[in-house]
Amino acid sequence: MKILYFVGEFPKLSQTFILNQITGLIDAGNEVTILAKKSAPDAKIHPDVVNYELLSRVVYYGDSTQVQTRIGKGMSFVRALGAHLYSCVFNPRYKCEAAFRNLIKMPNLIMLIRKLNQVDLTDRTVIMAHFGPNGLLAQKCIEMGLLKGTLFTTFHGYDMLRYVKQKGQDAYRDLFRSPSFILPISDFWRRRCIELGADSSRIIVHHMGIDLLRFDSHPSQPAKPAVIVSAARLVEKKGLVYGIQAVGQLVKKGYSVRYYIAGDGPLRDKLQQLIDENKLTRHVQLLGWKTQDEWIELMKTAQIVLAPSITASDGDMEGIPVQLMEAMAMRKIVVSTYHSGIPELIHDKENGFLVAEKNSEALTSVLEEVILSPEKWSRITQNARQTIKDQFNIQKLNAELLRLFDTVL
Repeated sequence: MKILYFVGEFPKLSQTFILNQITGLIDAGNEVTILAKKSAPDAKIHPDVVNYELLSRVVYYGDSTQVQTRIGKGMSFVRALGAHLYSCVFNPRYKCEAAFRNLIKMPNLIMLIRKLNQVDLTDRTVIMAHFGPNGLLAQKCIEMGLLKGTLFTTFHGYDMLRYVKQKGQDAYRDLFRSPSFILPISDFWRRRCIELGADSSRIIVHHMGIDLLRFDSHPSQPAKPAVIVSAARLVEKKGLVYGIQAVGQLVKKGYSVRYYIAGDGPLRDKLQQLIDENKLTRHVQLLGWKTQDEWIELMKTAQIVLAPSITASDGDMEGIPVQLMEAMAMRKIVVSTYHSGIPELIHDKENGFLVAEKNSEALTSVLEEVILSPEKWSRITQNARQTIKDQFNIQKLNAELLRLFDTVL
């Protein structure tokens, strides 16, 4: 079948969950096109972007050189208005009145309308939007007659909180009233969708997953120093401040420990300052972005993978971090928090460890417990890999997704 992916940035190194889904559906013989606003600024890209020649499948509708200036915005609007008038005359599917209202309210449509003629769709096309705002944008294009197909929107996290805080509680009213389908990535976000007005009969929880075949078993083994690793964009909701504080407490207690953080972001300077002020430069290092292969090599050396996620001051939250799935597949000890959908992945003391958010003392205690009880690691990490195999295996999840598409179409 034809599948159109509606995304913001592509390719984005931190969104391997989308990439895994795309490549899996291509492997299953589907014709995939990617509609993206812009290319991500990442210096590194995932090897599958090259292996699958995905850039040849991308249509970019954003134009950063135009949208940065008021003149550029004006010219884009003129072009979009011209396309709007042309479609009113020559496109019998085009709904002129609704389209003009949407052009005024949604600036991205101004850029998008000029590119949709490059996308070949049929009534049986699946439109797969990742993140709520992209789903809303796709729904408006369908409403205007610019796109045809059945829309599925995956909700991940920030789109149910920060975006709603900016746009209001009825931000998704039109999307939720449309005949599209809503695919939250956890039951936690399913409940949030219902709170915001989604029809529960059109909601289907669909987890993100990983390719288990790419993550060989490398069970955690006791070692000195104990190595703890995290992979995260350096933003508040990742809770890395608490991870660094917890490792600092372990060092003060005399434990031999190293903490490596892969990733980059706006909090890099603040986190480095915290490391310097607490004299942890020998114990904690910020490594910058790593490719998936580099991250796998880093995990092989580690005993513990840490994701101390928190609810940010602006309300932003995680989905279910892919790094935890990858670590569990490799049979590493995972430590995280009771946050968002994470407890749907990790069950405390069964396949990993969970603590309360924003509690570095509790985090220190659990890390200490893990280091002191290596005899428990084998059972816990076996359970962890089995969890991924049963519930977060991208092959199984993609097969479920295709069955859903077939049923609906």
